Amino acid sequence: MMGLVQLVHGERPSVGRALRALDERLLAGGRRTALENARSAVREDEERAAAHREAVRVLRAVGAGDPSPALPTPGA
Repeated sequence: MMGLVQLVHGERPSVGRALRALDERLLAGGRRTALENARSAVREDEERAAAHREAVRVLRAVGAGDPSPALPTPGA
């Protein structure tokens, strides 16, 4: 009797193919979590970089005696 994999692929299923199929099914959630964690880390790095750029801008404005306000005014 011919199995579904044999019917579709025209060959016998291999152990490697079976393990890859299990890996895809069982670890899909873990990969999703890893990707979400990576995206979160990138966003946090971008926020830190933006805060750093703003701090450098403020310090340069204060150090250069720039008459414009270095910090945003409250409510602006």
